[in-house]
Amino acid sequence: MRTTALTMTAPEIALAHLEVAAEKFNLVTEHMTAATRAAVMLAAAPFIGLVFVLALPVICVALTAYYSAKLIAARWIAIARLVKNVALFFAAPFIGLAYLLAFPLVGLGTLAYLGIKAARR
Repeated sequence: MRTTALTMTAPEIALAHLEVAAEKFNLVTEHMTAATRAAVMLAAAPFIGLVFVLALPVICVALTAYYSAKLIAARWIAIARLVKNVALFFAAPFIGLAYLLAFPLVGLGTLAYLGIKAARR
């Protein structure tokens, strides 16, 4: 089995975008007075917090899907074998039931075939 190192590029990209946004915010607020900056931050802080609270579940689901897809792609053969074994495990009782129902009919057919073959002689 081949091992593959998983890289964490998605969080690094998000962090890079966050740094760019912070740079833009710092550039805009450079020319404001301290009182204006404090007022803007006081008014914007709840909305910034709300954005993070609303975005966190979406980001978590997206990252879980991203890393799950990478994991499945890296270990496709082992996962396919596992899925096949689980499917056969759940199908086994129904296959057994089909055999249980079919064997008396197969036996009766064999008995009739051999009886007809013996009667023709």
